[in-house]
Amino acid sequence: MLYYALDRNDNLDTRYLEEMKGGWKHAASLLVLAFLLIPLNLSLEALKWKYLIRKIEQITFLQAFEGIITGITMGFVTPHGLGDYLARILTLTNSGRAKGLGAVFLSRISQFYITLYFGTIALVFYVHSVIQDAAINYNLLVWFAVLNNVLFVFIFIYHQAIFRYIEGWSFLKKVLPYIEIIKHYSFREINYSLLLSFFRYLIFSFQFVLLLVYFQIELSWWLMLMGVSFIFFVKSVIPTFLDLGVRETAAVIFFGMYSDLHQNILFASLTLWLFNLVGPAMAGLMLIFKMRVFRK
Repeated sequence: MLYYALDRNDNLDTRYLEEMKGGWKHAASLLVLAFLLIPLNLSLEALKWKYLIRKIEQITFLQAFEGIITGITMGFVTPHGLGDYLARILTLTNSGRAKGLGAVFLSRISQFYITLYFGTIALVFYVHSVIQDAAINYNLLVWFAVLNNVLFVFIFIYHQAIFRYIEGWSFLKKVLPYIEIIKHYSFREINYSLLLSFFRYLIFSFQFVLLLVYFQIELSWWLMLMGVSFIFFVKSVIPTFLDLGVRETAAVIFFGMYSDLHQNILFASLTLWLFNLVGPAMAGLMLIFKMRVFRK
């Protein structure tokens, strides 16, 4: 469907500008609000990073914010944002960099769990509502979604005991020192990280819904939220380059079943990409140039 949406109009950039202008005439406030949510989104992630890394190194909110921006920039050109790990630890002192990997991992896994939780609900909804295939065991899918989410909660609650257990595995001895910090976080601290991740998820979702409405995708709020959760889920489990393509394809596939405005669906997804990835990544370029690879 993404190819179909692109192929129908060779002047896609012109069409995009036309739709942006058209939306501005009747719903400018929606676009402005979606844009204004960008710094709030980044600030929540910076707050989470500052909170988690405090066990290793005390940093200011501004330093945390810079780490997030540079992380977006370097993660922008790597699958699953792996460059984010490198960028964040480079903002730390040399002594804290190795241990910092565990804090970055916990931050990202917290966000992933929230995406997974709502995404599996959306996946069950999608299968139940759309895919009418006898070969698909719907009940099995429901149980898979429930058990998958419960498993993560179990890991979060008993992470310290699990970590002590796997410390005896010889093939993990070279990896464990880099993530050892995780066992020093309490369940309460992990919950705080999950709470901040949840608020970030709400902002992402709200931005997407605002942009869908801006580009005149007229669907119920419930359906749009289910679609957004489905899209974020697909995006989180499939590696991308430049963070582009998978989300847009998933958006057209899901919302394309309810609306013929395939290009507008694509435009909403692309605008979300421009707002939350391209914009911050460009800003982070200036910070990368002053980043020190070796620090005292």
